[in-house]
Amino acid sequence: MIDKLKSRKFWAAFLGALLPIVAAYLSADLAAPEAIQASTAVICSYIFGQGAVDAMAHRAPPDA
Repeated sequence: MIDKLKSRKFWAAFLGALLPIVAAYLSADLAAPEAIQASTAVICSYIFGQGAVDAMAHRAPPDA
């Protein structure tokens, strides 16, 4: 878990998920459902991206 807290990708995803909600709270330009949808999209992208990275890390090296 400590490795995740040191990850720039994690912090970018965290801020990307948090900022639409903060923007909806501070501004009338963005509705709450749109902010939640944007945050959900960022979180899903991070999860699928990390899954792809982990899958490639566990992939067997090609035969020489």
